[in-house]
Amino acid sequence: MTSLLRVLFILVILFFAGGCAPFMVPLDEVDSSHAVDGSLSNDQVRDAIIDGAANAGWRTKDLGNDKILASFQFKTHVITVEIDYTASSYATHYESSYWMKMFCTEQDKKKHQNMIVSGQADCPGDRPPAYIHKSYKQWVDSLDRSIQSSLWAM
Repeated sequence: MTSLLRVLFILVILFFAGGCAPFMVPLDEVDSSHAVDGSLSNDQVRDAIIDGAANAGWRTKDLGNDKILASFQFKTHVITVEIDYTASSYATHYESSYWMKMFCTEQDKKKHQNMIVSGQADCPGDRPPAYIHKSYKQWVDSLDRSIQSSLWAM
């Protein structure tokens, strides 16, 4: 009987430890810049970003002025990033999200309070969140890998 209790105790500990796994990531760790092979033109970089985004399941809109707006939808979740580019680099920046859990401030995250869901509420002053659900990072990382692949193929 004691071995059964021991196994049950271990399972309870694992359950609670898994529940405490971080599900939010700092937004400033997701937004990133990437260098581009210097032999490409601005137009080639733009085309590689658009092709890479399409291959990763993202929709794009060329905003002009070396900016592209890219959106991704998974079930009810929608995220939008702005991609600034030059012939030598590109950078992704959070633009907006819908139906994503987020914390607006570091203090909210530390206290685990005031978590909001984008689309139902937004951070005060239309500023981006300090922390966002980890799926955002996974989707943006996938976009970056696909863009890098398209750039490499140029």
